[in-house]
Amino acid sequence: MQFLYILPVFARYAIILLLAGVSLVFAAESADSAAVGAIQAEVAQEHVFDIPLPKQSAYTGKGFTVGIGMGVFDPSAECDCMGVWQGQLEYFYAPWVSGGVEVRFFGGEMDSETSLLYRRYRVFGKFHLAFSRFSIYLSPLVGMESTDISEIRRQWENRSNANETEVEDSTESTTNNCRKMFSLDGFSAGLEMGMGYAFSRYVGFFTGIQYEHNFSRSQLLTLTPGLGFNLRSVWDWANKNTYSLWLTLEGGGQKYFNRGVSVWSRVLFFGFTLGV
Repeated sequence: MQFLYILPVFARYAIILLLAGVSLVFAAESADSAAVGAIQAEVAQEHVFDIPLPKQSAYTGKGFTVGIGMGVFDPSAECDCMGVWQGQLEYFYAPWVSGGVEVRFFGGEMDSETSLLYRRYRVFGKFHLAFSRFSIYLSPLVGMESTDISEIRRQWENRSNANETEVEDSTESTTNNCRKMFSLDGFSAGLEMGMGYAFSRYVGFFTGIQYEHNFSRSQLLTLTPGLGFNLRSVWDWANKNTYSLWLTLEGGGQKYFNRGVSVWSRVLFFGFTLGV
């Protein structure tokens, strides 16, 4: 008979324990779902491409990127520094291929005798290989140079007398090397390879190498390292409304293989990149 009295008490405690167990199970499942959701969100965020690239560009895999930079160009110790500006517009036709145009302007006093306005225009295509935080590309390009230095134009028009010109150049002062560095005139073609690495949500690194051959029988080698700060990481509006927004510091060196010029030039740019 005592068993009949104990049974309701036992059943009551059993029901309480059962309800507690069910509650714990649901709580555990909710925690697991939340953890899985957080992991999925992290993975999704990890695969949102936003990687800085040389020349105020960026790999986003979609949309347009626009970049603008300005800075200082130091041709050599014998030349005065000049101002330099560059810009690019690029469109991603697919995650692995993009194309666009870029321009670069040099302006200022090269030496005590010569002022300069020198313009470079490029049309390019890029073939990309991208991972979560790393991107590499190969880019063929064609372009045109234009300058207002009448002496260089006369040399281009009378290029059949190039051998005589070389002899005359050997007697010129070293200051005239400044002018030789801007003797690329007319059309050119080249190849560029670059890469970028976003090693944190705030900062990225990029570098590139570019070789160009100009039809005035000149060559130009350009090396471009730089750093970028990701404004989307600290600006909520930019994170929601843009694919990319970087502030960049870009340096590097240029080497002209033309008419005996043996020095490396230096350049420094401050700029920004916008992807939409």
